[in-house]
Amino acid sequence: MKILKTFNDMEKVFIAGLVLVSSQAGVGFAAGATPLAQRMAETVAHQPGHYAVYAARSGQAPDVCLNCDDLINAASTIKLFVLDAAYAAFAKGTLHPDDTLTVHNRFSSLVGKGHFTLEQKEDSYDPLYAQAGKAVPVSELLRVMIQYSSNLATNLMIEKLGVLPIRSVVNAQGLNGIIFGRMIEDFDADAQGIRNRVSARGLGSFLQKLNNGQIVGKTQSQSMIKIMLGQKFNDIIPPGLPAGTPVAHKTGWVNGVRNDAAIVTLPDGRQYILVVLTSGLPDEQAGIKVLNTLSHQAYLYFLKKG
Repeated sequence: MKILKTFNDMEKVFIAGLVLVSSQAGVGFAAGATPLAQRMAETVAHQPGHYAVYAARSGQAPDVCLNCDDLINAASTIKLFVLDAAYAAFAKGTLHPDDTLTVHNRFSSLVGKGHFTLEQKEDSYDPLYAQAGKAVPVSELLRVMIQYSSNLATNLMIEKLGVLPIRSVVNAQGLNGIIFGRMIEDFDADAQGIRNRVSARGLGSFLQKLNNGQIVGKTQSQSMIKIMLGQKFNDIIPPGLPAGTPVAHKTGWVNGVRNDAAIVTLPDGRQYILVVLTSGLPDEQAGIKVLNTLSHQAYLYFLKKG
């Protein structure tokens, strides 16, 4: 097929331009490893920082599970589970998308009696701060929480839903490898070891269930995916794909961490799940280029696999 030749040529240029891939020498592979698993292992073998990858066709076992059970700082990928819990509440009738919450920036820590505020300069969506004291629909808070990764919207929703109920939803759905610990920037809780952690397999399993209509229900799953398709931060998985490729995903970042978790749709309608997580990146932009390469490798592999 012409498209395969085109993307084979693209791969050579893409990898050469993005990252110097380590030689295969010294890289060990598990018996039965797929070509994609081998290629990805080569790509990250001698890169600084830690990489974890889950890659699988929709509804299938993973073709790649590289460090995929390692628990890593979730960063903003944890917001997917706030979205999940909100839709569970919609289904129960305890919350409605048209309900409103008053915007404020003072939250109770999960531990002790302390309070904290978010640093606006550390957030990625300023307009919500300008709405302090105003009522904003839950549906809008969820949208900016996912698409713009708003920390303020996230904490408003966690305050409404409750940390323990969100944990209960995650547990009830059998989502192993997901630890929902606390609100964003609850540093008192963080100091006591209460943190948001995910594994690549955990996020991958969530996206598998979501893509198969098994998170809350089929309608709710489709609605969550629709929100994710509007993601505004597209520097990790999308650059490894042809322009216009539909990607329903959620990114996350903090110092030394760049994460992305996606449902990618191929030209023929087939889909695959790709989760890339990192930690300890000394050069985040260099790390992003490695992740771009992993995304491109996954696309070519699943395009050809049939």
